[in-house]
Amino acid sequence: MALEKRELYRFPWSKNDNPIAWLEVTDICDLHCEGCYRQRLTGHKTLDEIKEEILFFKRWRNPDNVSIAGGEPLTHPQIVDVVSFIAKNGMKPIILTNAMKLTPQLLRELKKAGLTGFTLHIDSHQNRPGWEGKNEAEHNELREQVADMIAAEGRLLTIFNSTVYPSTVHEVPGVVRWAQANIDKVHGIVFITYRILDTDAQAGFDAQGHEVDAKRLSYSTEHFDETFVTGPEVTALIKENFPVFDVSGYLGGTVRHDSFKWQAGAVIGTKHRIYGSIGKKTMELVQVGHHLFCGTYIAYLARMKAARLAFLMAPWDANVRWAAKNRFSDILRHPLRLFSPVRFQSVGIIQAPDIQPSGVADMCDSCPDMTVWNGTLINSCRMDEYRLYGGMLSVTQRQKAHAEVDSSMASE
Repeated sequence: MALEKRELYRFPWSKNDNPIAWLEVTDICDLHCEGCYRQRLTGHKTLDEIKEEILFFKRWRNPDNVSIAGGEPLTHPQIVDVVSFIAKNGMKPIILTNAMKLTPQLLRELKKAGLTGFTLHIDSHQNRPGWEGKNEAEHNELREQVADMIAAEGRLLTIFNSTVYPSTVHEVPGVVRWAQANIDKVHGIVFITYRILDTDAQAGFDAQGHEVDAKRLSYSTEHFDETFVTGPEVTALIKENFPVFDVSGYLGGTVRHDSFKWQAGAVIGTKHRIYGSIGKKTMELVQVGHHLFCGTYIAYLARMKAARLAFLMAPWDANVRWAAKNRFSDILRHPLRLFSPVRFQSVGIIQAPDIQPSGVADMCDSCPDMTVWNGTLINSCRMDEYRLYGGMLSVTQRQKAHAEVDSSMASE
C-alpha cells in the first residue's frame, strides 16, 4: 500500500526551530564507508571553534539535541569536553560513531560529562577490520556486542543506523528482527538509502556554471549500474515483514511534492512481543507537547520506558488502540507479562538527496541535519561541495552536457 501524506503527521520543524543540530567536530575517520559524504580536508576543529558553533546552534537553531558527528568524533582528543559544553548549555549530546574507539572507560567519562546517548553506524559496507565480507545478519553480532557494552553502563540511548545499498536492501528485515528482539537495550534503528554521484554518467557544475572535477568528492564513483533504493521501498519491505509497523511522521522534499525524505515511527512492545506502533495523533502529541512544555521539538525520546503512557492515547489513535488490544490479549494468555517493561523503539527511514532532471537535488525539507559553514546553516550531506567548490553542485547527465557543447560548437 502506497504511503499517503494526509494519513501521516508532517513534522513542524524549520531551519530556526529544529530538534537537531549537526555538529562536525572533525573530518578524520578510522573507517572508509562506501558512499560517505565526508572526506579528510581540514582535520580536527579546535575546542574554541566547536564551542562557537554550539552557541550558534543554540541561538539560531533551538535544538533539543546536538548530534556530534564527523568524521569519527571519538577520534577528537577533547570529545569529553565537547559533550560537557553541550550538556551545560541545556542540550542533549548525542554522539554519532562507528564505535571503533568506544571502550567502557570512555563510556563512563562521556556519561559523567552529560552524554545522552549514541547513534551507532554499523553495516557491511564499512571495510571494518575483521568484518570484511560479512553480511548484515553477521553484523548483528557486532551490533549486539556494542549494545551490551552501552547497556552495562546504563541510562544511555542506543540507536543503530545503517546505509541501505541495492545489494543489501533484502537484509533490512533481519536487522529489524534483531533490533526488536533486543528492544530492552536498542532504542531505535535508522536506515539511510545509498546515493552517489556517478561521474561516468553525470557531470557536476558549480554556481557559476563551470564543470568541476566531481571525482574529488568521496561520494562519487564511476560506472554505477545498479538501481538506487528509495525510502518508501524500504518502508514497504519492513511493513511486509512486520505488519505491526507503521510510519507516523514524515518530512517531504524541497523539489518534489510526492517525495518522502524522512519517515519516522515507533513500535511499542516488550522482549516477548511487539504490540503495534504509534499513529499520527500520538506523534503529533509528542511533538507539540514537548514544544509546549520544553520549548523544543524532539527527535530523541530520552525516556523510552514511558511507552505505557502511550496507551492513554488509545481513544484517539487507532494504531495505539490496536496495540493496546494486543497487549491485553497477550497478558490474558501470559499473566506474568503484565510485569514485563513496555518500551518504545523508534524506526527511521531517510532517503538521501535525489538528483532531478533539472540538475537540482531534492533535499530534505526542513533538513534536520544542518551544520555550520562560514557562519551559516547548510545541509551537512553536501558540505564537502561547499568546502571544495564553494556551494552545492548542480548535476547534468553527460549525454546532455555533451550535446550542449556540440550545439554550441555548431552555432559558432
